[in-house]
Formats: sequence, C-alpha cells, structure tokens
Amino acid sequence: MPRRGRSTTVGKFAQLCQARRASEIRMLGELLRREQLTAAREQMRPPSERERATPR
Repeated sequence: MPRRGRSTTVGKFAQLCQARRASEIRMLGELLRREQLTAAREQMRPPSERERATPR
C-alpha cells in the first residue's frame, strides 16, 4: 500500500503551502483589526480647537 499524507514529498509541499496560507490570513486579520481600532478611535475623538475654528 502506498504512503499517503504528509510523509510523501507532495504532502510535505502541501503542508508548507497550507502553513504559509494560514500565516498570511492571520497577518491580514491582525492588520484589519488594527485598522478598525484606529478608525474607531478617530471617530470617537472630539475635534480639536483648530478643527472647530471657522475659516475667516
């Protein structure tokens, strides 16, 4: 019976590609969370004196 799964050369490449995909997805998720937090903080921040001043 032939070997199957990650013990084969093809399986080792598949494992490497899967790990790389998972890592990329994790990094994108962290980046998205950081951007959402930054945007939420900017919306909650009250306008500064300079931003509230009317132009002359």
